Amino acid sequence: MCINDVAKNHRMAMEQDAAPPKDISEEEALGRVVGEILSAGKTLSRKTLCFELLKKLDEAEESSVKRHYSNIFKKLLSC
Repeated sequence: MCINDVAKNHRMAMEQDAAPPKDISEEEALGRVVGEILSAGKTLSRKTLCFELLKKLDEAEESSVKRHYSNIFKKLLSC
């Protein structure tokens, strides 16, 4: 199976299991962000994770979702 097939299967699974970020754990939300980065063909690094999390924070409308992504962002920077 080639990498593109894996990314396509992962993207389809993510779309089917798209619970709102406030309803899932921080670890699962981070895993989804990582999956989105890899599915887009980008290199996974702390920098790309930070950019994606900042984008999610900016796009979030609910305070609970913003707090969720903010907590993940803080943990990522504390490593």
